[in-house]
Amino acid sequence: MLENANTEGHRFQLFTASSSEHTLIMLSESQKYQLQLLRDIIEISDLCSTKTYIWGGLAIDIVEGRFLREHRDIDGFTLNLMDVKNRMETLFQDRGYTTSFLTDFDMLRVETNGCHAVFNRLEVENGIAMWRHIGNEGTVYFPCKWLEKKPYYFYDIPVLVSGAEFEYSIKAKVQLLSPVWQSREKDILALEYWTKKLDDRNTNSEHLLQQVWSDNPYWRKKGYLV
Repeated sequence: MLENANTEGHRFQLFTASSSEHTLIMLSESQKYQLQLLRDIIEISDLCSTKTYIWGGLAIDIVEGRFLREHRDIDGFTLNLMDVKNRMETLFQDRGYTTSFLTDFDMLRVETNGCHAVFNRLEVENGIAMWRHIGNEGTVYFPCKWLEKKPYYFYDIPVLVSGAEFEYSIKAKVQLLSPVWQSREKDILALEYWTKKLDDRNTNSEHLLQQVWSDNPYWRKKGYLV
């Protein structure tokens, strides 16, 4: 039986022990593989003494404590990825994953059973988080305090997410990522979701947008003023 979240520990009691097997059976095969991938992401990040934060569409599901829709992939950023990428690749490979590293974007990709995840660099300096979404060619800067400190328990898996402030900002100000980005229906719905979350906290969303900025040499080289 569903219960409300414990906001202090972000723990969602999605099901009792007697009903957990039934709940998992109701998931699609793709969702089951994504749960295993999430578990491996958390365990491997711990083994590498780092943290991986999930962002994007799946972050909403994690906050809500259940799958709300099918997801094509899992997006994350990993603290000090360049320092741990070799060990992460090895550990994923040991668990049967195919891995690749896109050097142009400093992005690690892992895949198995048609399910994949990608990880970008995340670095923190003087209280500012730097998400290198295009490696050295594109960075979003935001307060590191926006990153969730406590995990949400998603089907009993403790998962760190990027945070409501971050998710709202990159949806409300898409030019942070790309000057040619066209918002999709799911992006608009996500913006509505995160706006409501911030409103519930009495957070001034306009003030948040003054605390986030980006630098995108990749797009400047293509002639865009960013």
